Amino acid sequence: MRKLINQKNFLRINAITLGSVFVLILVGSIVRVMGAGMGCPDWPKCFGSYIPPTSAEGLPENYQDIFKEQRLTKNERLANMFSKLGYEELSKQITNDPNVLVEHEFNATKAWIEYINRLVGVLIGLLVFLNMVLSFSFRKKSIWIPFMGVAIFILTGFQGWVGSLVVSTNLLHGFITFHMLLALLIVALLIWMNVMVRDLSTIKHRPLFIVGLLTTLLFIPQIILGTEVRGVIDDLLISSSGRNEWADYLSTNFYIHRSYSWLILIGVVSMNYYARKTKEQWLISRTIQLIILVFLAMIAGIAMVRFDFPYWIQPLHLIFAVGIFSLLFYLTLRIKLVK
Repeated sequence: MRKLINQKNFLRINAITLGSVFVLILVGSIVRVMGAGMGCPDWPKCFGSYIPPTSAEGLPENYQDIFKEQRLTKNERLANMFSKLGYEELSKQITNDPNVLVEHEFNATKAWIEYINRLVGVLIGLLVFLNMVLSFSFRKKSIWIPFMGVAIFILTGFQGWVGSLVVSTNLLHGFITFHMLLALLIVALLIWMNVMVRDLSTIKHRPLFIVGLLTTLLFIPQIILGTEVRGVIDDLLISSSGRNEWADYLSTNFYIHRSYSWLILIGVVSMNYYARKTKEQWLISRTIQLIILVFLAMIAGIAMVRFDFPYWIQPLHLIFAVGIFSLLFYLTLRIKLVK
């Protein structure tokens, strides 16, 4: 057993788990682009079944009213909880937002797209559980390793619950943003575990540490802005307007998000400048990769607007963003202010 749970095997499971989270983020983005986020109006079942129906024939005639009532009942409990916690505005939004009251017709394709998304989530849950169990083998190296393994497992379960709220509130923007931030937190903890198990060396470089940490912190609001812009696009997806008109409806957040990207680019270019002073080739290579990822994300963002928001570019834009965050966080762990 001891031979089975060695560093190499754990790192393999950890890497597979991290990669699967990336896949789930990509699949989730595709689900949203296809307008299939509400392909299953209930959770964890889909139209009352653990396997989605292939047609509406087996559903009651008033199935829309039935599932709408289920969602509203759940939302009422959720609103009461937030009200008791002092979040009155959010509580009112959950119960009064007109978009929450909209019910979608059955669509077999969208139901199965959303169902596949959920299956991928279940698979990741199993990998996260295995990652947690194996992490206890490294408790003597650092008690933080199994602690993070347990935290990731709990956060993954919590993420599943938040996913159910995304469905019950009919893709309410705030919950989608929170859903995304939780995914990034799980990604960050998986990377942190990987670095700790490998016991990677760190570099002391004050300017590089400050610029790297600042760029990482600045990138989080950029992710939030991007998620909010994505929410506006989701609304346009179900409207009657053509894709060539979407740019006219984008909110102020879009223009802030677009301009903000230059700040991130300045940050990663500055990181490359200081990395070259360390003469550490791996660090120089990683900062070059960061610059390339930022450029690709910017190009994808421009292409979305220029080419009327093609389906395939939007998921790529998100994956580039997640890649930037992951690499920024990884480098922040490898660079220290002091020894």
